Amino acid sequence: MSAPQTPKEQEGYKFFPDHVLTEINIGLFILFLCTILAIVLPVEMTEKANPLITPEHIKPEWYFFPMYKWIKLTPEAVGIFFPMVVIGIFIFWPFIDSWITKITKSKTLPVIIGIIGMVIVTSLMIIEAIP
Repeated sequence: MSAPQTPKEQEGYKFFPDHVLTEINIGLFILFLCTILAIVLPVEMTEKANPLITPEHIKPEWYFFPMYKWIKLTPEAVGIFFPMVVIGIFIFWPFIDSWITKITKSKTLPVIIGIIGMVIVTSLMIIEAIP
């Protein structure tokens, strides 16, 4: 066992204000340094964008590939209306699932419908990803 500490030894290094002020000072110094470097040495990644010229081929991020392909394959009205229906199905799927199970007395039919939906989405994504 160690000897009891005096009040001066127990005080030690205080979190506030000692540690907090040190961290704030370091953060402000780094922010100042980054600001000065950004002003003195600006970085340009590529040529500046020209709003009057559309690039030849614009492709969305990979997670939008199925939707992008769907819009390219279908007429405009279907391409816009059908995704809203799919979102509605996603929102109300617990009710639709129980309704399908109650009518068909089969617990595998909703699973099969989900697998078919995922195969369609995955195939649209793969088809769009292939150049």
